[in-house]
Amino acid sequence: MSDLARPLAEAAERLFAQRCTPAVVGAAEAGEWPQALWRGVEDLGPAQLLVPEHRGGAGGDWFDACAVAEVAGEFNVPLPLPEAVLAGWLLDHAGAPAANGPLGFALTSANLASAAAAGHLTVAERAVPWGAAAAGVVLVGPGEGDEAWLLFLPRNTYAARPGGAHAGDARDHLTCENLALGQAGIGCYRLVGLRTADVKARAALLRAAQIVGACRRVLDLTLTYTSERVQFGRAIGQFQSVQHQLAQLAEEASAARVAVRAAAQTVDGAWAIAAVAAAKVRAGEAAGLGARIAHQLHGAIGMTAEHPLHQSTRRLLAWRDEHGAEAWWARALVQALRDAGAPSAWHAVVAATSR
Repeated sequence: MSDLARPLAEAAERLFAQRCTPAVVGAAEAGEWPQALWRGVEDLGPAQLLVPEHRGGAGGDWFDACAVAEVAGEFNVPLPLPEAVLAGWLLDHAGAPAANGPLGFALTSANLASAAAAGHLTVAERAVPWGAAAAGVVLVGPGEGDEAWLLFLPRNTYAARPGGAHAGDARDHLTCENLALGQAGIGCYRLVGLRTADVKARAALLRAAQIVGACRRVLDLTLTYTSERVQFGRAIGQFQSVQHQLAQLAEEASAARVAVRAAAQTVDGAWAIAAVAAAKVRAGEAAGLGARIAHQLHGAIGMTAEHPLHQSTRRLLAWRDEHGAEAWWARALVQALRDAGAPSAWHAVVAATSR
């Protein structure tokens, strides 16, 4: 962990508390790009966060990135902040020029190594996050075997049409035909030392961090509501059955946070896939149970458009499935333990957490 995590998280919290209100989130979900909010986010330098200082970046690590993503999840930030963090890191890793403005990111099944060899490509990608609003999109796909390759498409090189919204955040279908690599800023690069699984794991880790933040917001909203809602002459939060549910909600939020923070400090090690898999599974479970408890305790008011609870719970349920749901990552966790040759789950836990 670098020294950036705390000041970054505090700066992000101040910014979002001032500029990312439920009204701003609602307007963004209706199709209005929050330009004022993006200007503030750009000052945080998300695309430079994981770039080393000697190459002009902030020199942060994945713990720092997760700290920022967690705060963004707490405030339901309707911007490609995690995508910009990941895209900036990938561009730097590939030795590609840095890109300015909001950046999109998606995994693709297209063989980018073949496109690089041919010198031209045709792209048809569905439901790319922030494809239309981005200044450019980073696509990561396979080369030979599981070797990862990166394709960067500036905004003026592809057409984008609405592909619906994912928990309120824009998704767009992207198309471009027979584009020549090396022209108009298009670049295709080999990500030396990275597999597509490694890139997917980091994308999943940032989503899990957002889930942690959203769980904290849901917990805060629920604690406030149950302390104010009076029934039978006292606040419903004083009833023992409600207190049990509140305790379970707090437990889920804390457990997810611990798992994500542990994975953030392991993501560059030999146990990276196993740690991220455990974090995404745990965060996904917290998302599902947390949303259910929150809506049970809020009752009908939590389902209304006027109440902000839905802005968090819709994102929780969407992020739970993005970049792999619990079942996918549970299988990945088992496979990672097998690949490591661990004789048992306990031996694997000890080996992964020993310093």
